[in-house]
Amino acid sequence: MPTIDTPRLRIFSLSLDQLRLWAEDLPALERELGYAYRGVPIEERPLAGIQKLLACGRTAPPHQQPYCTAWMLVQKEDQAIIGSAGFKGPPDQNGEVEISYAMGTGYRRKGYMTEAVEAICRWALSQPEVTHITAETDLVSYPSQRILERLGFQKYRDEETLWWRL
Repeated sequence: MPTIDTPRLRIFSLSLDQLRLWAEDLPALERELGYAYRGVPIEERPLAGIQKLLACGRTAPPHQQPYCTAWMLVQKEDQAIIGSAGFKGPPDQNGEVEISYAMGTGYRRKGYMTEAVEAICRWALSQPEVTHITAETDLVSYPSQRILERLGFQKYRDEETLWWRL
């Protein structure tokens, strides 16, 4: 599974077993990975989304596994997981993947998520099957919108939510 290093972060994708632990037994995941988890509390993350990733991962071919799991964001200085990001499944027939992300409260507004999303997008766009990355934000999720704008995403649909494409 891929690992990406940025100046302040180590970003890596979870195996399917680790993804299951994230949903079901966070202390066991912390022991396995050797990092404390300081990201968004799991009860605030939709377990349905994790279940969809698990189903995706069970059926996806090996080269599509990184699109069917969560990527942990480890702050190098503290050696702690401070957030997560990832894709909502493999690229579609047009080569588009949708990205999602969440940062632990104490680490917001410090540029970590911009750094992480940029790195993960760079990785995805280097894959031959990916042509574009999309993201969905709430209308009032201004910090998330600013991240996407800084990274060059363009708003292409404005409805009940905003849709972005890189």
